[in-house]
Amino acid sequence: MRATWHRPIAFALLMPLLAVSAPAYAAPPTASAQDVPLTTLFDLSPDEPALREIAFDVARSLRRSKQVRYRDLDEELNRGAEDNAVASVRSGDGLVKSGKAKLSAAKYAAAAEDFDAAVESYLEAYAILPDLSVLPRAMALLGVAQLLGGDETKSAQNFARSVQADLKYEQDFTEFPAKVQSAYDEARKGVLARPRIQYEVRTTPPNARVYLNGVFQGLSPVWVKTAAGEQFIALSKHGSARRAKFLQQTKPDSPAVVEEMPAAKRKAAYDSLCDRLGEIFEGAVEPNDLTEAQGLGGATYAVAVRATGTRDKMKVDLALANLAGRQVVNRISREIGWQKRDKELIDRLVDELFRIPDLPTAAPPVAIQGTPVYKTWWFWTVIGVTAVGSAVAVLLATRKAQSAAPKYGSGEGGLVIRF
Repeated sequence: MRATWHRPIAFALLMPLLAVSAPAYAAPPTASAQDVPLTTLFDLSPDEPALREIAFDVARSLRRSKQVRYRDLDEELNRGAEDNAVASVRSGDGLVKSGKAKLSAAKYAAAAEDFDAAVESYLEAYAILPDLSVLPRAMALLGVAQLLGGDETKSAQNFARSVQADLKYEQDFTEFPAKVQSAYDEARKGVLARPRIQYEVRTTPPNARVYLNGVFQGLSPVWVKTAAGEQFIALSKHGSARRAKFLQQTKPDSPAVVEEMPAAKRKAAYDSLCDRLGEIFEGAVEPNDLTEAQGLGGATYAVAVRATGTRDKMKVDLALANLAGRQVVNRISREIGWQKRDKELIDRLVDELFRIPDLPTAAPPVAIQGTPVYKTWWFWTVIGVTAVGSAVAVLLATRKAQSAAPKYGSGEGGLVIRF
């Protein structure tokens, strides 16, 4: 009997070798937003205005950095409690996109309806907007649609409202007929000529970040100066729910704005973690605390800030932690004066904190096999072992076939001797 089933055995043994013998190659990874580490910030400073200002400016520097993508803790600490506002932001974005398409198609009435609905969606979500300028832009586009549709009165009103919602932002409408830019510029001039007013913004708890008409004003309690008219106020503080207020203020000394800010949904976990993260500046932080920080902050890296002292003599400690790798990457400590905010100083401190080997972003590419595999010693060693294995398999199969009892016809016999 001829054994032929050894062929698939030999082929199966050779398959891994054939796979290994092909040169391995992977294209180098291309840079993308996903390659930049997602980074958050933990402010471990005492709750005092001058000390909290440091963390705010560190966050501002991180937002501008090209080395990281910054994620504010407010979003994570209030996750699950702001679902309606999140849905409103998405709705507003979709309506703006739809309105622009209709505006391009000269469907001005339909475009105005979409932009009007987008404005309402953004107002509902103003407290959580990652970019407050989306509101005045939607208002201005509403004014464009109304003007091109023939309603100059409502257009002027929405252009003025757009300017009031962000006094520093100036729209560019050169893509539209010249009358659009002219009407917007006229409305802007009128808003900026309004009487200046001042009033105080207070919150409970204090030291919340105060944004008024698109501009950061400081930490509450804070006195603000702005143009009379509608006031767009956004308030936020780590550990508190975010809030927004809209009101009319027209008197030179307008009444104070007072807002209660309830606790964030995950405040208890945040406070407990901050108490333990203080050890990060001494290098004694528990790895499990870094893992917890990753889960709470939703980021792979974190910058920890601790400012202590007074404006005349302040100590600033910064630490950069790889939360995913559960290790502290770098730490710096500086004594500074903080009689007034010094953004350039904070930028230099953040640059120094990140002056380390490149943060791991993507796996390195697999190198191309330089030497042909058939010229390597191990290739022929595997060939030999495979050949011997195949031969043994064939021999065993043949002996097994020969050892089977022969078949005889009727009246025939035989003797089988086995050793």
